[in-house]
Amino acid sequence: MNQTADSLFNQQSGTDELKIKIVGVGGAGTNAVDGLRLDDLGDAGRVQLAAINTDAQALANSPIAEKLVIGRSVTRGLGAGGEIEIGRKAAEADRDAIARLIGDMDLIILVVGLGGGTGSAAANVVAEVAAKTQALVLAFATLPFSFEGSRRKQIAEESVGELRQLVHGLIPLPNDVLLQEGEEDTSVLNAFAVADRWIGRGVNSLCAMLLKTGLINQDISSVRSVFNDRGGRTIFGTGSASGGDYVKDALDELFICPLLHMGDRPAQLDRILVNIVGGTDLGIAKVNEVMSVVSKRFNSRDDIVFGAVIDESRSTSLEICVLGKAGIEAKPVLPPKADPAAAPAPAEGLNLEPAIAQDDKPPRPVHQSKLGRKKKKVHDADQEEFLFVDTNAQRGYFDKTDRNLYNEEDLDVPTFMRRGIKIKIKV
Repeated sequence: MNQTADSLFNQQSGTDELKIKIVGVGGAGTNAVDGLRLDDLGDAGRVQLAAINTDAQALANSPIAEKLVIGRSVTRGLGAGGEIEIGRKAAEADRDAIARLIGDMDLIILVVGLGGGTGSAAANVVAEVAAKTQALVLAFATLPFSFEGSRRKQIAEESVGELRQLVHGLIPLPNDVLLQEGEEDTSVLNAFAVADRWIGRGVNSLCAMLLKTGLINQDISSVRSVFNDRGGRTIFGTGSASGGDYVKDALDELFICPLLHMGDRPAQLDRILVNIVGGTDLGIAKVNEVMSVVSKRFNSRDDIVFGAVIDESRSTSLEICVLGKAGIEAKPVLPPKADPAAAPAPAEGLNLEPAIAQDDKPPRPVHQSKLGRKKKKVHDADQEEFLFVDTNAQRGYFDKTDRNLYNEEDLDVPTFMRRGIKIKIKV
């Protein structure tokens, strides 16, 4: 690419006055912000870090400069003990102090771990305060592991529903899903750090897109165009690679990102924001290749906002970040109920094709007469074998344990009982 062509894409985006604040709420949120590495974003004054917690001792050990202990009159500087009511009272007691900490910002990124007392309650109060400003408010929220118990899971799910209505974009990070990419012998400490790394990738990509001069620059108005309303569901995914065919490898990693394959993903997106970060060897041809593939996989060619950033410390490497937003009226795609006669369903994704490499040819039509021959007569005979098992007695061995609920179904109850499947018994 010649110098004249380069100059067309190296225009300043006017971000000199842009102010970003990343706020960790609660213990898990503060830990995640503690670990952020933003040194390569240039002027650190444009990105401020802050932490809010009820636990004074935990905050004292944090390297973050701007810290706020909330609810001293409620908890006396101790944690909320997992009690969401205590966390809520603590946050309400210092709502004015929270407003002063939020200040006058263009972009506020909340980082919180849901399921406990402080984060689950205080995050909503912080979001309410931020909503009264002119700032764009995004949130990364980690969800508890299954082994942390059903109570924490329920608190987290309720908090997600409330927080989603208060911010412009909420990116949920289920620890169970993220841990799938780890090894079986991953330590507990490393397991909790997995979500922090994902948060770091998302925050860095957002800030780099807004603060760095690139081939194709984006500013805060571009992000606002994607997250123009509060509420609705948000998707987030990243992929990165270096060496070899790094463009293809980064795209492959993006499309298998676990966060793009969650059960509550929106069926359609209003707009998609794509940002890529590459080395000095990243030219417009590679950018065009990436955007062509991404637009095809997400079935959107007209509603994509994208940016491309050059990082001089990189070489033959690429990182891709995708953020998308569905309107409030959009319904989530839930996993279909199992049909014993049906073929296995393709891999789930956000309107993604089930495999990375796909044949673009449309499926061949099947004549109606062939479809008719394949239908089998359903056996309608009454089956009495399992009618003596009422709903409350179906859990068997798991009767004394917490219910393992998913999409309002108890997974400890055998599938044929949950779904009323009649089993044909040969005599």
